[in-house]
Parts: sequence; C-alpha cells; structure tokens
Amino acid sequence: MARKTTYKKTSNKKSQVWISDYTIAMLLFIIAALISVKILINSFNTNTAFEELKDDAVKISETFLSEGYPVNWTNESAIRPGLLTGNRLDQAKVLHAMNNSYLNYTALKSKLQAKHDFLVIFQNRYNDMVEFNDELCKIGYPSIVINYTTPAPGITNCTNPIFASISYDNMIKLTRLSVYNSDIVRMVVYVWD
Repeated sequence: MARKTTYKKTSNKKSQVWISDYTIAMLLFIIAALISVKILINSFNTNTAFEELKDDAVKISETFLSEGYPVNWTNESAIRPGLLTGNRLDQAKVLHAMNNSYLNYTALKSKLQAKHDFLVIFQNRYNDMVEFNDELCKIGYPSIVINYTTPAPGITNCTNPIFASISYDNMIKLTRLSVYNSDIVRMVVYVWD
C-alpha cells in the first residue's frame, strides 16, 4: 500500500515583509545619497568662487604691504608696486598707485596679477578715509564713485566708496593694518567678480 503524501501549502509572510522593507530602505538610501552628492557639488562651486576672490585679496594686500620691486619704483619701473618704505606707508608710492596718470588700472591689475576687479582704500581709527593728496583716496577700479563731504569751504573729505555703479555676483572685503604718519591705519581691500 502506497502512502499518500500531502503537502501543505504554506506561505511565508515573514520573508515577503522582509523583501519589501529591504526595497523601501534601499530606495531611501539611494535618494539620500543623491541629495548628499548634489549638496556637496553645489557647496564646492560657491567655495571655489570665494577662494579665488580671497586669494586675489590676499595677493593684492601682500603686494601693497611690501616695499615693492624695485624699492624706489615709479610708474614705468614698477615690477611689483609695493607701498611701504621702512615698514610704513610711503606717501609718494601711494600717490603713484592712486593717480591713474602714473599707473593706469589695467597696468596695475596686471602687475598685481589680480584676476578680479579690486578697490583699495585706507581708513584711520575713526573709520574716516585717509586722503593722501587733495581728493586722492582710492587705488583700483576707476568707476567706483567715492562719496565726498565738504565740512568747510574749500575742504573736501572722502567718506566711503559707493559700489552701486558696478554689478557683481560676489564681493570680499579684507582688512590689513599698516602705519602712516605715526598712526595705525587700516588698508581695506575689496575684490569682486
């Protein structure tokens, strides 16, 4: 006599739940990974622009806060237009850099090896702009307008640069200290793209 074997059909619901949990978890992991990669890529793009601007600002400030080469440079002989003599701002060198008839902006930007446009001003301890000769109070981009006040007849003071005349995406401001006429002054470097 043959024995009849019956097989009971059982469904394994535990394994079906496990597979669907695994699939959902895998999809969530992939989505999170894609979002993370996108955030990282976007953050590198903005940091690159910032780093380039910062590098330009540092390069400009380091060059200006040196004696330059040759030490007694003029507009034709300037290879590296530093503004210091004996660790102090030299008024003659600053005036050469400020006056576009001595050293035009394009030539100055090339000598500084700057990639971006820039403006340099000097401020005293009261945040007033330092004027080196009459109304000369900025080095750099010629289209930046300087605000002037007239505290008394015949006297004009530079007060602050107005950046509304230019368009830019990013701007960085770097401040360094120097000595001028036995006072500490701030050299403020603006660089933008």
